[in-house]
Amino acid sequence: MAEPGSHPTEAVLSALPKDVRERWPVAVERAARKAKSVLPDQDANQLVKVAQKAGTASQRVVWLQRAASAWTKPLAQVAACRRGCSHCCHISVTITAVEADLIGRHVGIKPVRPSNAIRLQSLMQRDGAVPAVEAISALAAPAPCPFLKDRACSVYEVRPMACRLLLNLDDDDLLCRLVPGQDVPVPYADASQLRTLFLMAQANTPMADIRDFFPARTEDAGERRTPELHRLRIRSVP
Repeated sequence: MAEPGSHPTEAVLSALPKDVRERWPVAVERAARKAKSVLPDQDANQLVKVAQKAGTASQRVVWLQRAASAWTKPLAQVAACRRGCSHCCHISVTITAVEADLIGRHVGIKPVRPSNAIRLQSLMQRDGAVPAVEAISALAAPAPCPFLKDRACSVYEVRPMACRLLLNLDDDDLLCRLVPGQDVPVPYADASQLRTLFLMAQANTPMADIRDFFPARTEDAGERRTPELHRLRIRSVP
């Protein structure tokens, strides 16, 4: 996945299907126009302030997740995302151990501590925090999310921050569709500020892909995956 705000190179674009290649510049302009037209939800700022005063990492995460939901509420009205669309449920989803514990309590499964987990220590600078997580995400192999059921999220109430903030601001799901062997750019809403606050609220917390925290669920989901998904990747451009 690309760093927030980055754009695909000409080489990447030239390798994409014609309809995707032609849509990209139109989608970028469309997304920028939509982002400017939406009035922000003031509740998001208030919830961030509450999160900053919380006493534990778990409490900070819960309040920031609520802030994220408030922030995306007005954007969701102009986004391409719809219930039943599960393209992004097959790409990497980096979560923290705190989020894994919240999900685990919700479903009654104790998450494992992945051996490949990475800690981002001393996250006091905004620059570099989100790109570091993007680098972690790039290491994960494409596969269905272990909590994807009937093309819907079975843990929606406690879904990770990464999922809450992912909004395609194009008009349809064309650029979200998985293309075998290709990195497809998507005009996601720029949520880098909230992502950074989220990471800083739990610095030094282990992070890994959601599938690594719940390997048993991942194996079950893997049995349902289509053969093509072994070779699918997606490139995000918030």
